[in-house]
Amino acid sequence: MRLRSRLFIGLGGVAIAFAITAYLIATTQRRYLTEQVDRQLETSTPLALGILGNRPGPIPPDGAGTFSEIYIGHLDADGTVTTIIQGQLVTGAPDVSVADAESHGSRRRGDPFTVDGVGTGDQFRVIVLQRPDDSGWNFIALSLAKATAAYNRLLIATGIGGLVVMSVIAITAAWVVRLGVKPINEVTAAADAISGGDRDRRVPSYPPGTEAAHLSNAFNSMLDQKEAADERLRQFVADASHELRTPLTSIRGYAELYQRGGLQDQPRLDDAMRRVTGEADRMSALVDDLLLLSKLDRGLPLTTVSVDLAALLDDAAADALAVQPERLIRVDSTRPLTCEGDPSRLHQVVAALVHNALVHTPASTSIELLGSERDASAVIEVVDHGPGLEPEIAARVFERFFRGDPSRSRTSGGSGLGLSIAKSIVEGHGGRIALHTAPGQGCRFTIAVPRSTTPSSD
Repeated sequence: MRLRSRLFIGLGGVAIAFAITAYLIATTQRRYLTEQVDRQLETSTPLALGILGNRPGPIPPDGAGTFSEIYIGHLDADGTVTTIIQGQLVTGAPDVSVADAESHGSRRRGDPFTVDGVGTGDQFRVIVLQRPDDSGWNFIALSLAKATAAYNRLLIATGIGGLVVMSVIAITAAWVVRLGVKPINEVTAAADAISGGDRDRRVPSYPPGTEAAHLSNAFNSMLDQKEAADERLRQFVADASHELRTPLTSIRGYAELYQRGGLQDQPRLDDAMRRVTGEADRMSALVDDLLLLSKLDRGLPLTTVSVDLAALLDDAAADALAVQPERLIRVDSTRPLTCEGDPSRLHQVVAALVHNALVHTPASTSIELLGSERDASAVIEVVDHGPGLEPEIAARVFERFFRGDPSRSRTSGGSGLGLSIAKSIVEGHGGRIALHTAPGQGCRFTIAVPRSTTPSSD
């Protein structure tokens, strides 16, 4: 069953429940008003009997009002009705039949019953008393005009209230359908259209602050993010394919050259094998980087021990000096400076940043490795005083396969995955990495990871 149908059935149930409740209230009120008339009728009976027997009797406190509304008459055995007293406020006469008298009459006290009126549209409540000589019946009646009028007013008020309630229900139903059910149907239609190939389909906007607006915004945002993710995936596959194609092309070229007999002399064959091995190593490193990124994306479990970051900076500086002994590298760190993490992965991050500085700055440029404590974080900074980066390049340095200088050779520039891997590793430690740079002001990579509070082991 559709949600719209369920909503209408529920609102219809509310309307039916209200109608039943209104009917029960009106019926109960009518019974109460009738009982009030019966009590007045019973109170007036002694006065009426005194009048019928020519015996003056005391008038009850409310007798004056009742007397003006009372009707007293005789009913003969042949059905003839004779009016004895008809109050000033009584219109018409009760239509009492012999059958009514025989059914409800009594010598002492009859039961009140309702009859229609003659010459009026009102009904009467009647008590029939049999005459002592069995020559007929005396009856006393009170009009139900006031009770009926009160009942009719209640019906009108209930009807108006019912119309108001039904109007509110109808407006609520329309409102809920417009802001609740309709958006769901439109989201469903958009999802079906997208599944059918309409990738540009989106959900229309709704009034701000409503659940429908939140749903449409979330749905459209999800589609935009999915489209962006798909585009990044396509670009990633294209970049990875291009990176792998370069070494494969070289390897295939040397293989074809060998098959055609172009590598007959040993020196040329040795050189070709050296180049093939180098390209194979490049391709293997690229595949390893891609596998590492894939594992990091899935939440690669990291070894968690207490890591001495100050010693890690010393090791990174020593490794850099082994590659470029003439480079000026300065280490300045708080000691001890520790954090909870994977020492090999954190060393990989610092090594990647230092290698990035070694490759992309002149040999005369100094490099600083700084370590400090800030609040609840251990902070590492790798600073170079090179040419710096343009803002549009700096904003993309952590993207996979991104190179600030597209013309740079892939041999010297790497695959463009180093900073992406560094970012993933830092975030896997619950930390963050950022780059602060400007043209002519060098680059400052800042890493902040949670500090260790208690010693831990694997």
